[in-house]
Amino acid sequence: MENQDQKTLRFAVMCTGTNFQRWQADAIRLLQRNHRLVLLIKDPRVPVKQSLWKKLYSYHWSQILFFFCYRFFFRFREKSIVDLSAEVQDIEMISCEVQKKGYSEYFKHEDIDLIKSFQLDFIIRFGFNIIRGEILKAAQYGVWSFHHDDETKYRGGPAGFWEIWFRDPLNGAILQQLTEKLDSGIILKKGWLKTISHSYSGNLDQLLNESAAWPTQVATSIAHGSSVNAEPSASKAPVYKVPGNMKMIFFLIRLFRNKVKFHMDELFRSEKWNVAVIDKPVHEALTDPSFNSGNALWMEEAPAGQYYADPFPFILNGKTHILFEHYHYHEHQAYISSVSIEKDKSFGTITKAISISGHLSYPSIFLHKDETYCIPESFHSHSVDLYRLDKENSRFEYMKTILSGIDAVDPTLLFYNGYFWLFFTLKTQSNASLHVWFSTELNGEYSPHFNNPVKTDIRASRPAGSFFIHNGELYRPAQDCSVTYGGQVVINKVVKLTPFEFEEEVVKTISPDKNFRYSKGLHTLSGISGVTVIDGKRYVFNSNAFREQLFSKIRRMKKNRE
Repeated sequence: MENQDQKTLRFAVMCTGTNFQRWQADAIRLLQRNHRLVLLIKDPRVPVKQSLWKKLYSYHWSQILFFFCYRFFFRFREKSIVDLSAEVQDIEMISCEVQKKGYSEYFKHEDIDLIKSFQLDFIIRFGFNIIRGEILKAAQYGVWSFHHDDETKYRGGPAGFWEIWFRDPLNGAILQQLTEKLDSGIILKKGWLKTISHSYSGNLDQLLNESAAWPTQVATSIAHGSSVNAEPSASKAPVYKVPGNMKMIFFLIRLFRNKVKFHMDELFRSEKWNVAVIDKPVHEALTDPSFNSGNALWMEEAPAGQYYADPFPFILNGKTHILFEHYHYHEHQAYISSVSIEKDKSFGTITKAISISGHLSYPSIFLHKDETYCIPESFHSHSVDLYRLDKENSRFEYMKTILSGIDAVDPTLLFYNGYFWLFFTLKTQSNASLHVWFSTELNGEYSPHFNNPVKTDIRASRPAGSFFIHNGELYRPAQDCSVTYGGQVVINKVVKLTPFEFEEEVVKTISPDKNFRYSKGLHTLSGISGVTVIDGKRYVFNSNAFREQLFSKIRRMKKNRE
């Protein structure tokens, strides 16, 4: 589907020159693919040179430990400097001196008039400080700025720091249109990621990297006719500042403890999943409070060093079967297996359902025109492959690779409103960033949604089972990985789904029964013909996983030293 209706937006960048942080450079480059950078608005101020004694006298000694660590200890990949001078050499640049009033900065009227003459659609702020006044109206859609925290909890800064300090499992970030009132910007885009509690640099890097695409996404929505009608933030969250030296000492101790715990968990805690059946239609999960792992019929647990996960039901010869991932720790590989549900509610013999080599998991089922299809996760082969059920030999046979060169995680197919929609996350941000591709034919060419990733939310993005329709509404199960991978399932109601728009809202949360054996996670929910299948997780020690993790860590340490 060609992007014929999109208009090109004109934008400017507030900056200190042609050197940008890596994530800022990425944001500008992404915008320039479909929109036009026409102006650089430069802050001409340069740091005033001071004598050594004056520097020592004026230094913030009560916060020196943070600044020392920030400069010499933490390594921020996304803050490395990128020179864009060659790429923007033909872009006009103007220098604008501002007038300071308290903490605020105001542009001169003649500069504002000059900026308006460029007929801008929006301005990205990668320079200057707290700006107010008529400059905020110099572009049709105003001045856009980032805040790399959840503004409902943390105002001020440093970005990504206080989530670790307060043991908050969630990190938020926003792209906002600035208003006259500080911390009351119009929120254009918001996302949530899992806090990387053992690495401050890793935590901030993921926020910067993931949000770099947001200006392009908002601009694309505007270009396709969407209006900016969000409300200004009404946050009354505390305003945080750079931590003092004593607090920074405790922060470093916390980082060390979190890092030790992170590595110990990887070495000594392996996942042990199992599969279960609930004798109820999947839509009852929307209203039935007893719809959880404690009221399910569980398969006999897999032998030591193996587990069963990601169940999907299908009908073969009038009998319900379950397709699932069968993982072997000692082989570091998963296969797709199948088991039948007998009339007495017992489980039949486990058989291999897809006979190919290579790691396969999450065997999502798709029904279309009386045929049963499967799209297993196969990101190790960098492809999304379609299989069809051969009813004579009870196996799924390869049909076609519908996407190649893409590391798709948990791909889930849907036919809705005339399109085949393929939902998945990417390996690089597998638990948070949802991508959608679409086609008019099952075996046709698939195109990316014009606003990928359509959602960035660690709490409700990664697919967790098949779509279902109830009372005319479309629902999508998703994983909540905010506390732990596959912690629980949320059910989203899909509000908008077009090649240009996507919107959904969480309507129900399905948590594992905390008093049951598999109480540490639940990450698949799928149903067919009055039967629902789920899975559950507990932790065990596995010697194969221990050795693999240990050798992997040793290899990474050697590589970092080279």
